[in-house]
Amino acid sequence: MKIVFQQTFNALKTWPDTKQWMAALRLTIPALAMVAALGLLAGWLEWSPVTDITTLLVIAAFLFFVPALLEELLFRGLLLSWLTRLTPRWGAWLSTLLFVAWHPLQALTIGPPWAEMFLNPTFWIATLIMGIILSHIRIVSRSLWPVILIHWFAVLMWKSLLGGPFY
Repeated sequence: MKIVFQQTFNALKTWPDTKQWMAALRLTIPALAMVAALGLLAGWLEWSPVTDITTLLVIAAFLFFVPALLEELLFRGLLLSWLTRLTPRWGAWLSTLLFVAWHPLQALTIGPPWAEMFLNPTFWIATLIMGIILSHIRIVSRSLWPVILIHWFAVLMWKSLLGGPFY
């Protein structure tokens, strides 16, 4: 287990080079476009920009820590490191499936205002798309920073432009 924590810590200490950031963006932009299109078509996203900048800045800071940093440390940090040691071929898939399963579990146990969205099967597809992309980026870049920032950006766009509640 010590090596799993060390790998996660190393991934936090590693900052990708420009080439790795560009590769991450080339994967992320189409994935986020697919997720947005899926959400808009399925009705769990709607164009609804936030106009209160103060609230947006506070929420942006909070969202960096929860869910982006916390979930990425867990799913693409500890779990991905542990699972790929146990089963190198399937570790990324298992970590991604646990990431997908976490969202409806969160809806059923914590019951946040967005629980209905987290229980929508099309949202699970969107989460699967992002989970696959984020796992790939984490493995290739050997860094958690791209996946933390991408996750943060995706949730920030949901909350600030696409009707996600702030509470």
